[in-house]
Amino acid sequence: MLPLIPYALALPLLWATGPTAPDSLIIFNASRTYHYQAIFISPAGDTLSRERITMQPSGQPWVGQPKRQTACTIQYRYNPGDSLTFAARPNPQNQPGRQPQAYEWRKSTVTGVIENPQEIWMHPIRSNQYAYTEVAPFPQVRPADLHPGGSWQANRLFIMGGWGAFKGSVRPFYQVKAPATRRYGNQNLAGCWLIESVGQHSRLGNSYLDFYFHPRYGFTEMHYRFYDGTQISLVLEGLPTGNK
Repeated sequence: MLPLIPYALALPLLWATGPTAPDSLIIFNASRTYHYQAIFISPAGDTLSRERITMQPSGQPWVGQPKRQTACTIQYRYNPGDSLTFAARPNPQNQPGRQPQAYEWRKSTVTGVIENPQEIWMHPIRSNQYAYTEVAPFPQVRPADLHPGGSWQANRLFIMGGWGAFKGSVRPFYQVKAPATRRYGNQNLAGCWLIESVGQHSRLGNSYLDFYFHPRYGFTEMHYRFYDGTQISLVLEGLPTGNK
């Protein structure tokens, strides 16, 4: 049996390879900074928030799984109005039978990522109003299957009671479509693979993640559609700079 990590069992496949040396990382190289424009859309189609979210790789082991994952800092730039907007909405992490809790707002978190020849993977951006991403497939690519028609099934994710209404399990499936040229800032980027994925939750139904992946720049866009109609999109504002 796999060991449990706090609040959710959401481990990638356990490949035989060990941790990747920091100086060999390309996508999650510590010299890079990724800026995403994040949009949250309600089931009614209303845009409830827009903000910049920054992902800064460290190149150092992540404390949650130091032999497998390196650490990234996620920085949020929400504004005071966001807390008022979401105060009027039920927190999906409320636990049945307990007093409803307000959203917990964080300016930054540290999470884990994987980059090796067999797998590129990251914990989703999931703090604040983005907790929904826990029930969708996690961003993941298997380079060996990165061709039109390629597909894979990831390990089942077990979500524990600390996630409230999200408690249950998710079976993630991935399907590779054709590559495309996408534009980020003032630059066109060819060779962005579209990958469509679905997570089948044991109680809540299906949630979807369609994302673009580039072998040099990683997860350039992530477009979520959740079981209740909520949508979240994260798109790079521009290509990161760095010595890789």
